[in-house]
Order: sequence, then structure tokens, then C-alpha cells
Amino acid sequence: MCNVMPRIYFLICTLCVLFIYSNTAYSFDTGQKLTITLNANNGDAYDVGWLTIVESRDNGYIYDLTLDDEKFEKHFLSMNPFQCLESPKMMVCHLPYPYQNNRFIAEGNLTDLEYDLLFLHKEPGEYGIDAWNGIYYKMELSEGKITGVLHDVDLNVIKAPPEKENLRPIKEKMLHQANLDKHWLPRVVLH
Repeated sequence: MCNVMPRIYFLICTLCVLFIYSNTAYSFDTGQKLTITLNANNGDAYDVGWLTIVESRDNGYIYDLTLDDEKFEKHFLSMNPFQCLESPKMMVCHLPYPYQNNRFIAEGNLTDLEYDLLFLHKEPGEYGIDAWNGIYYKMELSEGKITGVLHDVDLNVIKAPPEKENLRPIKEKMLHQANLDKHWLPRVVLH
């Protein structure tokens, strides 16, 4: 009986490891490009750039992100240049994260990518643009693609440089579930 228990324990552990590895949600290749698509509520999709896998490292990937300048209109708002997408009811402008970003993604850790895809929104006729109207796409990795759902956030928090050890000044408690019906581009997909 004593000899059976270690064997059962070993068998259970082996099956658990095989199950975990067989259910790993992704695997990217060096040089692989994922298209960044912003999806509108009416079904329209806007391919705005791409993410390129540069190398595999530490159970994750280093990436490079490029926005397609031709897809955006340039605007000078609140004394700053912005790349914006426009609809009759809303303008969405990319807000480049101005501080250190390691551009590293791994299963369960897409924060660097979330920081690379920060946006602000405003009505087209409004003067200037307000960081209070921030857009943060909370992302997850599943079935070989990355998907994100829009959350409202006050991006005034990134106006001042973060403390040295704090590369993540946007905290989870700052993100607010958005009314997706009121936003023009409530989802992002990288595929």
C-alpha cells in the first residue's frame, strides 16, 4: 500500500503538468506580426497598426508596436500633437505613454501593451482634449489573439513622471467599467 501512494501522486502530478502545458493559450514566433484592430459598435473595424514579436524572453515576448500613420489624422490639441480617428460623434486620439515601457508581454501580463494603447476621446467640435477622458483597453490573451475591452480612466495620473520604482502609475482601482454602447471603439483585437 505504501508503494502505491507515491506512484499515484507522481501520476497525478504528471497529468496536471501535461494539462497545464496543453492548455497554454498562446505561442508566438519571432518576427510574427499581429494586426491591431479597433472595433466599433456598428461592426466597422479599423486596422490601425501592428505588433511585431521581436524575441522570446523569460516565458514571454518582447514586442515592437507601430501605428499606421496613414490611418490617423494629425491634430494639435491642448498644445500637443495627436494622432486621431474621427467619427461624426466622437474623436479618439492616441496618447503615447511618455515614460519607460519594457514592451514585454506574457500570459497574464499584458500591461506594457495596455500602456502602449492608451487613448483619449472627445466630441469633434470640442476645444482641446482632456486627459480626464482616458481610454484604457484591459487586455487578455486567448485562442492565439489578444483582445481588449475599453475602460474609462482619468489619465491625468501620467502627466507627472512616476516614481523611479513605479513603472505602473495606472492602478486597477482607477479603471472604471465603461458603458460600451456610448463609446465608438469599445474593443481592440490583435490578431
